[in-house]
Amino acid sequence: RAISANVTVVAGGAAGSLVLWAGDGELPGTSNVSFAAGRTRANNAVIELARDGTRSVWVRNGAAGAAHLILDVNGYFR
Repeated sequence: RAISANVTVVAGGAAGSLVLWAGDGELPGTSNVSFAAGRTRANNAVIELARDGTRSVWVRNGAAGAAHLILDVNGYFR
């Protein structure tokens, strides 16, 4: 139903934030990690997985530039 993860942004092209949510859900009103341009920033998150059988997760980059994402899953909830 959900994963426990460390969400890391590396070398964002512009300041912004990332939002991760269930692939079949609605975009939440809060971000998982905010970052400055060119900086590395990490945060822990519990992210719900899609319940439509795909177990997918959407990612939205709220920055004006590209950002590299590292998603380190360290556990899950059933």
